[in-house]
Amino acid sequence: MLNPKKQPEKTHAGLMEEAVGKIPVYSGEWTNFNPSDPGITILENLAAFQLLQHGQMDIVTDKVREGLLRLMGYTAQKGKCARVLLEASGLKEPVLIPADQRFMVGDVSFETALAGRLTDNRIVAVYAKDSGGLHNHSYVLDRDIPVSAQIFSGKPAAGMELYLVLEKAPEPGEELLIHVKVGNRYKRNPFREEDGRPFAVLSWACYTKDGFAEIKTEDKTHAFLEDGEIRFTMPEQEAARYEEEGLSGYVWRASLTEAQYDVPPELLHISGFLFEAWQKETLAITYTFQKPSEVLLACSMMEEGYVRVYCKEEKGSSYRLYEEENREGEARPGRYYRTRQAAYGVKAFRFDRRRCGFGPGRVKNAVKIVVYNEEMMRQYYLGEVLGCDDQRIRLPREHIVPDTFSLMAVREDGEGGALYDFVKPGRMEENALSYRLYEEEGQVVILDAGDYIGAKLYLASLAVTMGEEGNVRPGNQFLPRGYEDKLRFTNPARGEGGCFQETTEQVRRRFVRDLYTPHTAVWAKDYEALAYRTPGLCIRKAHAWMDDGRNEVQIAVCPNTPERFPGLSDRYRERIGQWLEERRMLSARVSLRQPVYEEVNVRGHIYVKPHYENGREQIEEALRRMLDYVQGEQGFGERLQFEKLFLELEALECVAQIYDLSIRPASQSHASMEGTDIVPEQNCLLCPGQIRLEIDSMREAEQPMMGRSGR
Repeated sequence: MLNPKKQPEKTHAGLMEEAVGKIPVYSGEWTNFNPSDPGITILENLAAFQLLQHGQMDIVTDKVREGLLRLMGYTAQKGKCARVLLEASGLKEPVLIPADQRFMVGDVSFETALAGRLTDNRIVAVYAKDSGGLHNHSYVLDRDIPVSAQIFSGKPAAGMELYLVLEKAPEPGEELLIHVKVGNRYKRNPFREEDGRPFAVLSWACYTKDGFAEIKTEDKTHAFLEDGEIRFTMPEQEAARYEEEGLSGYVWRASLTEAQYDVPPELLHISGFLFEAWQKETLAITYTFQKPSEVLLACSMMEEGYVRVYCKEEKGSSYRLYEEENREGEARPGRYYRTRQAAYGVKAFRFDRRRCGFGPGRVKNAVKIVVYNEEMMRQYYLGEVLGCDDQRIRLPREHIVPDTFSLMAVREDGEGGALYDFVKPGRMEENALSYRLYEEEGQVVILDAGDYIGAKLYLASLAVTMGEEGNVRPGNQFLPRGYEDKLRFTNPARGEGGCFQETTEQVRRRFVRDLYTPHTAVWAKDYEALAYRTPGLCIRKAHAWMDDGRNEVQIAVCPNTPERFPGLSDRYRERIGQWLEERRMLSARVSLRQPVYEEVNVRGHIYVKPHYENGREQIEEALRRMLDYVQGEQGFGERLQFEKLFLELEALECVAQIYDLSIRPASQSHASMEGTDIVPEQNCLLCPGQIRLEIDSMREAEQPMMGRSGR
């Protein structure tokens, strides 16, 4: 049903001809085949019914496919907003960024989620300290300099340190965010969060008047092994200037307390300080507050003036609409609030229950403030709840952000007033309004009207996204709405995570793809594929085979590390073993084998064409390439064919004749000769050994013998 095959197309006349032709096979008494015969009439009806059945079988709706995929554990993944980190330049003092502040890249909108303070602090220097002293790596602060810094030398060890020097003192308890870009010469599999930090542990501290104090960090780089962000939460102690070891400024220190790096980290660039923005366009938003007397709101969309305030006066009650009281003097009785400008971009909403007689109670979610833009103010009414099955209501936009969406249901209270309830999708309480949001189509379907038949529905929160278009490349200039032109905002890293909700067809493709991706190992090739994907490791080559004598699967793995002949460290064996243990069959026995390396010696006598002065270099380079299984594409245990090697050498432009050529494993400890070929063991990689060639020019040969030799 997920991959339906169309039934063969047949006409009614064709089915009747086929059926009537088979009558003599099953009955010798049936001889009347005229249309007037009742049996023929029955056959005609059955043929028509069969055609209808085939037509229905050819129609497999998305609803049917969704049900089948759900049985297999596959449901559509929700859409997500892309997230970017923004860096400000040109700041001369701290700036308040309000909630839902919009930044534009072309026609793509990004917004902040919460109000926050944008610091004017910056990192001014980067130093590393090892046994050789202090090293200045401040060039990593300039993204235009493509030079990497080996911050913990070529051999990282516990006790080495990295210093970030700040221009100004961070505030106690302040949260700061930087982004780190690292060198990627050695391809690394993505880490899993549950794997922790497999190779190193960094301890961060900042200098205070009492000495160094610990900084709480959230490190997405896994101790500088991959690109990512590091989030710092400053301690309560006040930062102090550090004036020792040639450093001057406010210092953060990262100390290596554990160092078992497979690849020494290389730092390309540090960006800071940053703040987060999400690719979305908010058209209506609801803020919720707990305080019953005064609430503060910083929202850039309030400038458009479409604000509604609702309060819950008692526990378990619906909300009531409150109006702004603009008259000076004593408050008059009624549901009113007053506003004042608390700070730049911040408005205070104040309620006086004692004077007005009404106000928010001391209950959870006491106050809700709904802010609309001008477009949604004209379209926020959606219709009435009719109470019929699966009532569909179309929304003003498509590609809805599901996490922020909500409706407001308005009912009469029987006394000439109105009750307001805010409802999110998926609510399934008794007598509650229950509906499903179709985010891509921009529709809601009411599943159960509950006590809300006749209620009027309004938008309470609505934001839309552009999916993958939000995954913008790094280095864009973001234009803020409502800020001075002198402030520039750029993204040091690309946007990530943006996508639309999966369609049924995309879910089906993911299901089919997963069918062919081993998650539980059955065959030896499954173990090999899984070993390649071990999270957090650099894997160059892997090979798995069945050892019938021991009745176990053996796996050889070659790490992708700087060593010429890399072996499996204890940490690699632990990580690969744990990864495979989670996925092996219960009865399967698995053994990890260290990679071994066998040198191949070459002897030969080759004639080159006249005027090729660098013929030896070309021939030796070609030989080393063909013999280097570590850096090349050849795999563990792959036969080295003398015939293929000979022909590739012979095809070189500089070669006139190969008079004599032979290849031999240097020790024959891990490889053997079969005829003129070399066959390495299953966990063996060949590599170039001694290459002894006699190179002559063709003009110096008196009577060379044409031919080839493989001794």
